Amino acid sequence: MKQDINEDLLIKYILGETTSSEEQKVDLWIKASSANAKVFEQFKFILESGKQLAEDSPADVTEEWEKFKIKRMAPKGTAKVRALNWYSGWIQVAAAVLILMTGLWTGYYFYNRQTYPGTALVSLKTLDKVLVATLPDGSVIHMNKNSAISYARNFTAQRDVKLTGEAFFEVKHNESVPFTVYAGNVKISDVGTAFNVKSKTGWVEVIVETGIVQVSKNALSVRLRSREMVRIKPEDQQLIKEANTDLLYNYYRSNQLILNNTPLSHVVEILNEAYGAHIKIEGEELKNIPITVTSPIAIDVKNDSPDKILQVLLLTSPEIHLSRSGNNIVLKK
Repeated sequence: MKQDINEDLLIKYILGETTSSEEQKVDLWIKASSANAKVFEQFKFILESGKQLAEDSPADVTEEWEKFKIKRMAPKGTAKVRALNWYSGWIQVAAAVLILMTGLWTGYYFYNRQTYPGTALVSLKTLDKVLVATLPDGSVIHMNKNSAISYARNFTAQRDVKLTGEAFFEVKHNESVPFTVYAGNVKISDVGTAFNVKSKTGWVEVIVETGIVQVSKNALSVRLRSREMVRIKPEDQQLIKEANTDLLYNYYRSNQLILNNTPLSHVVEILNEAYGAHIKIEGEELKNIPITVTSPIAIDVKNDSPDKILQVLLLTSPEIHLSRSGNNIVLKK
């Protein structure tokens, strides 16, 4: 079935500014076809490349990015918003592809120049599967779905990795050549460790499993040890480390959800991420209900369906009830 969506709504969605109904509309459009999903990923890449370029580049580029945001927020009057209709004829499609490829090349070019000037890059990207890769220095990376890394081809001499999405790093320590991960404007430096980094629109989370890492953002810095974490938002004026009390970050490596007094809100966050589900919690008090599953084998992320996992949650917590409307699931008392 033919489905259109306007560019302004996609921009709002990518920047995290949509209402719940708008978010649902975009989600449904993305899932309607693989072509829509591909268009969305390309559109997102161009927009985020432009934003990143503005953050890292001289003032004139930053000013242009700010002008773009102001224009987007300005009243549109009676002007029509052009729909993203990718099926209206070969001329429109050819023009769209040309513009798209130009934007992709520009983003890729500036990304390479700014991150690794004068060096060739190796890039890895995941879509719907987890990937385990060994870097030239012997370090191992577990990449979650919909994630990407880039690093210089002369990696043993310059161990810098650029990350979007989520990955777990098992670093082969080398004092003479530090191992550094860049996630947006956050820098994570290895001091001999294994750690998880999740980079999402609006925040970056670092969890240390073993060893020590140094996390920096501009002039801010914090050192994390085993079982410590930090979640960083753009507006944060300081970096506050916390105790990491669960193993949910490990789900895409172990394929298990190990729940031990884990807040329901955190469980739902991981289920939505792992399955692309649409689960919401009704009521603030319900979000903090602790969930415990005595046998981790009962929840198998790789082989069990979201419905089966939700049934396990309902059995362990009788106060939780479930209602369903299409693809949307609401948990409530």
